[in-house]
Amino acid sequence: MTEFLQIAALCVIGAVLSLMLKKKSPAFSYLLTIGCCTAALGGAAALFQPVLQFFTQLQSLSGLSAAVTAPLLKTVAIGLISQIAAVFCLDAGQQSLAKIAELCGGALAMAALMPLAQLFLQTMRTLMGG
Repeated sequence: MTEFLQIAALCVIGAVLSLMLKKKSPAFSYLLTIGCCTAALGGAAALFQPVLQFFTQLQSLSGLSAAVTAPLLKTVAIGLISQIAAVFCLDAGQQSLAKIAELCGGALAMAALMPLAQLFLQTMRTLMGG
């Protein structure tokens, strides 16, 4: 919880400083925002550890192979990264680039899930006797 509070405080302070700098130096304001976001994401890495531990435990207890869990983790990562990229594009005033980042993220997420979909299809064929 304290990590989250520290990250939230960093974001609020970064936002205030960025707003103060925006009129005089928009480029520096944007760089400050990117720096704060990078620092916040670095700090948030520790918050993702329980999720990764859960997937590792799920995989070991259920006997699921990495072919099942890896596409799920990749899809979550792709979604988060494309969302972050879109927000940066929107902050820079580039709405069309933000939409393209979201669109490409969706397409890449579907591609990342293809091994899982193929495994599902193979299982269905086996169950149906085909």
